[in-house]
Amino acid sequence: MDFRDALTIVTAELTPQPWDYTPDGTRLRVIPEGLRQDPGDGIVEIQICEASHVQVTPDGPEYPMRTVDVPGLITALTDRTEWTTTDFGDTLTVRPEGDGMRLAYTVYDRDTTGQMADVDRTILVPEAQRLPLASALRRALDVARSWEG
Repeated sequence: MDFRDALTIVTAELTPQPWDYTPDGTRLRVIPEGLRQDPGDGIVEIQICEASHVQVTPDGPEYPMRTVDVPGLITALTDRTEWTTTDFGDTLTVRPEGDGMRLAYTVYDRDTTGQMADVDRTILVPEAQRLPLASALRRALDVARSWEG
């Protein structure tokens, strides 16, 4: 292995990788922020980009979830229970709904017109994706924690 290969491997391991679920054009993305933070303040970004907004705001507003709060969401998904967290006025909720889990958040961000407002996003995560989402959150949590100093 030469230096270039070793550097590529290290860079790949340090670069946060997203987990995406995209039903009917709406995308749910989980990605660790990958920035140095104090213990407990690392961030796992949860982003729902609704199909009707994909062309207008392809990255959409995301919910920045601190690492101290992520285990609660993982437990709620694993146990199929309702759970809510609020941080700096932004709210994230997950609750059982039909054959799946409803994930929803409200964040203060730019709306599709570019104005600052409370923006709501929601997605129904089917039963087949509930545990893969919990697993993706665990991996993102591990990466975000590795950036905490």
